[in-house]
This record gives sequence, C-alpha cells and structure tokens, in this order.
Amino acid sequence: MGNASSGAGVDGGPAQNLKKAASAAGKSGSSAALKLAKRVSQRMAPSSSSSSSTPVDYDAVRADLKAMMDSDSYDDGSHAPILIRLGWHSSGTFDKESGTGGSNAAGMRFSPEKDDPENAGLEVARGLLEPIKKKHPGIPFADLWILAAYVALEHTDGPVIEFTPGRQDVKGKSTVKPGRLPGAETGLGEGVDDQGRINGWENLAAHIREVFGRMGFSDREIVALLCGGHVYGRCHPNFSGYAGAWVEEPTKFSNEYAADLLDDEWMYVDHDTTVEGQPIPEETRPAPGKRQYMTAWSPSQEKEDLEEIEAAQATNFPPGQYKVTDDWINVRRTHSPESDKIDQPKEGTVFNVVNVREFGKGVRGQLDVGGWASIVSSSGEALMERVGDLDLKPASFRLNSGAEAEALLFEEAPTSVAAADAAEAQGNLADSVVKISDFAAVEDSGSSRLYGLVADGSAAGKWVLMVSDSLGSLLERIEPGYNDTPRKALQNGGILEVKYQMMLPSDMVLLWDEDFRKVLEEYAEDEELLKSEFGDAFKRLTELGVPACPMMS
Repeated sequence: MGNASSGAGVDGGPAQNLKKAASAAGKSGSSAALKLAKRVSQRMAPSSSSSSSTPVDYDAVRADLKAMMDSDSYDDGSHAPILIRLGWHSSGTFDKESGTGGSNAAGMRFSPEKDDPENAGLEVARGLLEPIKKKHPGIPFADLWILAAYVALEHTDGPVIEFTPGRQDVKGKSTVKPGRLPGAETGLGEGVDDQGRINGWENLAAHIREVFGRMGFSDREIVALLCGGHVYGRCHPNFSGYAGAWVEEPTKFSNEYAADLLDDEWMYVDHDTTVEGQPIPEETRPAPGKRQYMTAWSPSQEKEDLEEIEAAQATNFPPGQYKVTDDWINVRRTHSPESDKIDQPKEGTVFNVVNVREFGKGVRGQLDVGGWASIVSSSGEALMERVGDLDLKPASFRLNSGAEAEALLFEEAPTSVAAADAAEAQGNLADSVVKISDFAAVEDSGSSRLYGLVADGSAAGKWVLMVSDSLGSLLERIEPGYNDTPRKALQNGGILEVKYQMMLPSDMVLLWDEDFRKVLEEYAEDEELLKSEFGDAFKRLTELGVPACPMMS
C-alpha cells in the first residue's frame, strides 16, 4: 500500500491542510472551493476535539482490523460488509452547499444522526471497532471507521484505496439530522405496472439522483457506488425491514450484483405475498409494510426440480479422505439436517470421512474429528470429492457421549467382520480420552468396522471398536487447536446459505432507468472496470468534507 498504510504524504494537521486546500483553490480560481473550505473549517472549529498528540501506527491498526475481519459467529462469516456499510453511511450525509455531514466528525455516535432509520444495525459495527480504538487511542473514530471500510474492501478482493488520515471527532451532539441518506422506497406509490415496476418508480429515481447529486456525484458514479456496495452483506427485517442478500457470495467483491440484476428474473413481494397458496421463503420476506423483489420462485417448480434429481448411492462414496469442493459447507453435530452447525470449512479443506450414509437423495459423511457433512446435498449437488484412502495416524481420541456401551474392547484386532462377531468382548472403554497407536479395518459382505489399539489408560494394549457402519463413529480424533474440547454450536448459525436473492426497489431503479441501465450493462460485462470506478467513487465519498484530503483542494 506504500503511503496508504503509513499515512505518509499528509504532512500537516487538519488546520494546516485546510490552509493548503484553500490556497490551492485560490490559485485555481475556484471561489466555490474556497467557500466550501471555509464552511468546513467554521463547522469543525467549535465542536471538534483537537488532534490527538498520540502517534498512530497505521500498520498495527491495519493488522488488528484484518485480524477481526472474519468471524464464524457473524452473518456469512465476515464483519467486512457491515464495516463497509459503516464507512458508507458515515460519509453519505455530506452536503456540498453547506459543507456539513460527511465522514469528518464521526457524528453517528450521537443523536440525532445515530437515530436515522437508515443507520439501524450500525451500532454493531461501531461496537466492533471500540476495542481497536482503545488499543490505538490516537486514531479518531472518524478515521478508524473509514480505514476499517478500506481494509474490509481489500480483504474481500475489492479495490485497494489509499487512505489519507486527518478526520476529527466531534465531542457531542451531531448536526446531521435523519433524511440525508437514500431511502429504498421514497416517492413510490401503490401497486405495480404491467412490467412489474412499482408505480412511482420515476420519483424514486429522482430521489436517488437528488441525494447523490447533493454530494456532487454523477449518474455513472451513483451506479458504481451501488453496484460495488450492494454486492456485500444482506438486509435484516429487524434493522432495515428488508430481508435477504443481494448476491450468492455476499463477502466477496464481484460484479455479480450488476450481472444478476440484468439477467435474473425478479418478482415483486411484500410481507404477505404468497405463491400457489404458500408464503414466500422467510429468507426474502420483508417486514410488514416493506416491499422488495426476490428471484422468481415457485414451490411446485422447486419440487419438480428436486424430483428430477436421482438419489445418490452411498456405495459410490466409500470412507476415505474427502476434500471440500464448494465455497464452504456445513458440518453438523449429528446426521440430522436440523442439528447444530459446529463448523463451516472452506473450499479445499480435507477431512477423514470414516462413515458414510444415504439420507433421502443426499449422502452424508461422518468426520473423524466429529460431526457430519454432506458429500452430496439433498438437491444432488456434489459438495466434497474423494481424494484418497483414510489417512489414520496415532493421536488422542475422545469417546463420544452415549457411546460407552458400544465401544467394546478386544484382546486382538479382528481379521474379519465375521471374526469380530464371534470374538468375546473384554468389556467397554471406560476412559473418556485415550491415545490410539495403531488401526485395523475389516470389511466383508457390505459391512465394515474400524478398530484402534489403545496405548494408555486402563485399556492399554487392547483393541477398541471405533467405527461400524451400523453404529457410526464411537470416538472422535482430537485435532489440537480445532476440537481440544467438543466444538460448540456456531453463534447465530454461522454463514448463512443464500438460496434466494433480493433487490430493493432502489436497486431495481438501476434496471428501469435508461441512463442508469447503460452504465449497469458496462459493469455487468467488465468486473475490473467496476472495481476501478467503484474504488474511485468510494474514495471520493469517504473524503467529502475532510479538509486534510486531496479532493478538498
């Protein structure tokens, strides 16, 4: 990042940079820029805290931001989307005429700005950054919020934006009142026209242009900001009133938003919408009084699609090493699809699958480290592929809860399933954790079992039944750093699968308005173009009203 991480190139405080901006504006003959610089200076002088004398190690701040970006316990496994939204909403209040609003001040900490309905839920993002602010007291909240958004974009393969510090924090009440951020349904009437567009959509298009025009953005920049920003995250009925994610991969930068908006079929829905007598999926059902669009859905068609899928055969997927081939998969505590999710491994992760079973039209495998994962989903999609035989090595194993009576001990390792059936058990494994030093697998007549040689404890020297096709796995391998203690359920359900997508009415306007659509089509065809122009527009958005930033000159 060069200067971006160190703050080099900003060689004075806000006051000094303001003078430079005013001087540059005077030399260029821009009286408007001089007036704007003066308004910003006057606005900040009485209410802003002075610049902190505590030096800021921006490399350390960046490292701490990167370390907290991924989270198994938050929406879709990432804090990046909500931090990008915080940066956007803290900046999108700027008014070029009065010089008020914008990212300078971090006024969202106070009323009335924090009470704007469009900022609902952002207290989560502000809370996430509190520990980093305490660790690095020299960085103002206003700078931290924007730097967090930049790091979030970089972390998710988005544009790399050079960061310029110099924002200041207001001490108390914000001067920005609710109403400056764009509303998703502003100006809309009731009902839809024969093309499925909500009546009055032209008013919403005018509202979008008015809001962004107040900040000085063109149509092209408006589309860039929405295409780049709305590829991230999802809406929640308890916050915005809307529900669902815009794209299938809401934690990664792409042009999927633009492409799907143009190519997918969208249907108008509200909280009470039903299709063939059935309510729409909860995933994309907005709160009462809200309206949005979702990918076209039919319960009967969905049922027909499932019926066409041939049932997978467990015999085609013997125990062995399996690699995750999907973006991520769910590992559940038991074989039930309703049981707790305990892990969500990403593509490329390899597991030992010690037991395989058919469930409906899907196939699930039991992992040697505990839990069950789908090899083939109930919809017929392959989620894992076999890459080798079981790779069993000496390790510590934990006796599964409730398996005590089934973990039988034998003097010798059986040489066949028949021999195992005939052998006399020497009791049951009593120790909750044991070391297994060797393994023996037997299989015949479609039945298989796995035994392990106990190396310590009261059963040392005996062989214990570890896995059978009828009982499943009776012990789980302890992987240091992964399941030293039995894994707990993921908070908030972990990453949420995006089965159905949604668009806000304000998103659909980009499709319906002729001038917006022309730009949308460019971005749908060229992801690199979108990344470049979104990065430029987002940088400008987050620097509006900041005297220290280059654009103010």
